[in-house]
Amino acid sequence: MEGRTICAVPECGAPISGDGNLCDQHRIPGGIVRVGASTMVITAWAAEHANDVGVILLNDWALGVHFSGREGSQAKLREQGFVNVRLLRTPEEVAAAKTPAEGKKRGAWSGSWQAQYPWHAPKKG
Repeated sequence: MEGRTICAVPECGAPISGDGNLCDQHRIPGGIVRVGASTMVITAWAAEHANDVGVILLNDWALGVHFSGREGSQAKLREQGFVNVRLLRTPEEVAAAKTPAEGKKRGAWSGSWQAQYPWHAPKKG
């Protein structure tokens, strides 16, 4: 993000590395995106829920601030009900993850990470 010089992981304090918002210790692979004067790395995560598969996108600033890095984001996705969560490192892995295996379908939840997914929605009485 524009003006950021230290890692987005709150307890870190190390200088950022490269085009993203994380230091060498916390940075992970993804696609570099520039918006105005800000740059960030968009990470892609393959995940499954029930018989659905999908790709969840999360920028490196949010990954640092909200989850303190890779392990925290994977833990949060598991807490939200996802299984087989894995970081996609290459464009080829992202493309392959978009094609459901036999017996699976593409989840409507695929896309940007959400704090709440439909299966967590309060039941209407």
